[in-house]
Amino acid sequence: MEEQPALRRALFRGYRRADVELALARSTIARERVQLELEAVRARAEDLLADVEEQRTQIADHRRREAELLAALDEVRDRRDSLEREARLQANDILADARERAAAYRTEGLQEIQELQEQVEQLLSLKSGLTATLKQTMGEVGGILDRLAGTAAKLPEPVHEPEQVHEHPHPHDHAEDLDSALSPFSADG
Repeated sequence: MEEQPALRRALFRGYRRADVELALARSTIARERVQLELEAVRARAEDLLADVEEQRTQIADHRRREAELLAALDEVRDRRDSLEREARLQANDILADARERAAAYRTEGLQEIQELQEQVEQLLSLKSGLTATLKQTMGEVGGILDRLAGTAAKLPEPVHEPEQVHEHPHPHDHAEDLDSALSPFSADG
């Protein structure tokens, strides 16, 4: 603030009018200047308060948006965890099912192999028995044919017109042919 000039005294009446008016004018100007400064400061304070309120509103909006995003993120995480659990359970179910089916196929395959081995053994046994029976039968047939040939040689020959003679192969030749034909199937060689 400015220094106020000292008021001079007038003769017998107090202070000089010009000095008083000047002091009043200066004081009015100073008061008006202070009033203007006060109004400017109030306007600036109101602007600052408005800015503060706007900042508070923005901060509240940001916090609300942050809370919404965190809630959405938590929901996405929960959904992801749920999907992972479901996927794990499905994968475990699929693996368990596949293992069960593999074990069943393996057991079934082993049973079929065992049945096939038993059938092969039965077939080999039948082949061996059949081969022995055929050899015995061929031997018996060969013996009968030999006896028939011996009996036929003792009989007198009837006189017939000449016919074409069909040669009968010797029964032992048939037996040898049968043996050679059956030899690949023979179990004993």
